Amino acid sequence: MKRADLKSLEQILVRLPVDLKKYFSNQLIGQINAQADTLIETSRSHPPCPHCGNEHPVKWGRAGGLPRYRCRNPACRKTFNGLTGTPLAKLHHRDKWFNYLRCMRDSLTLRVSAARVGIDLKTAFRWRHRFLRESARANVNALSGIIEVDETFFAESCKGKRYLTHRKPRKRGGQSNRKKKADKISVVIVRDRNGHVSDLVDSMLQKATVHDFLAPIIDRDSILCSDGHSWYKTFSAEHGIAHHRLITLDNQRVIGKEYHIQNVNSYISRLKGWMGRFHGVGTAYLPNYLAWRRLFETAKPAEEAWLRAAIGGNQQQIPT
Repeated sequence: MKRADLKSLEQILVRLPVDLKKYFSNQLIGQINAQADTLIETSRSHPPCPHCGNEHPVKWGRAGGLPRYRCRNPACRKTFNGLTGTPLAKLHHRDKWFNYLRCMRDSLTLRVSAARVGIDLKTAFRWRHRFLRESARANVNALSGIIEVDETFFAESCKGKRYLTHRKPRKRGGQSNRKKKADKISVVIVRDRNGHVSDLVDSMLQKATVHDFLAPIIDRDSILCSDGHSWYKTFSAEHGIAHHRLITLDNQRVIGKEYHIQNVNSYISRLKGWMGRFHGVGTAYLPNYLAWRRLFETAKPAEEAWLRAAIGGNQQQIPT
């Protein structure tokens, strides 16, 4: 809609009597609720029973605007809806979900999001991590073709913790010791040329941990590009994967015009720049923020796509 048309519509709404304003307000809220409900129904039509796993439930009316189902298993017979067993179960105010997801898409802070949507600050915090929980869990993405891997580091943050046992508390706004590895959280970022990303958060990163992380996600016909770290050399040798090492100390940044780690380094640069607006992310919630950044790379820039990701629809995962 053009800005001039929007202004004329606003002028018409201002002149309406109060009862008509309330009527149109209720109609719009109803349409927003219906949009969210329809998306939930299409994302998880006839979902399996979240209690026992039975895959053939029977429809059991409606409740709270959503279809309700009942398990056919004689030992279960419990009822549920499309959100039961998902991170969004029992969240209220579905008419505000799309507006809140728009705030997340714009990377707004909690206070700004709470004020814009009209919810409490604690609710905004809870919604942020509920919407990101499924994306953080669905981190095991299949990677193929030319795959790039590199490590980055984030300062450890104990936001929200009342007591610290492993170090002295820092003054508000204080910086971690940049030379002290104990103050850093290691993150391994893996990205292929199709834009699929997986990441591993581990404060005590070791070779065995990296190998266990890479094994299920990298296709055996792929070509792995990494820095000079020996972890990736031994992993490629053990699994028979073609490997190119780029050692920056030898001024070796590109091999054969196409084998490099510039794409993953560019992604890490975007990630660090985007993280800066939050002035330090609590280490306990770092996987959620990494999942949030992955949505910008892999999901369509629409609230519907982000809600599907929050429910658990259309995720590209390795079958287990």
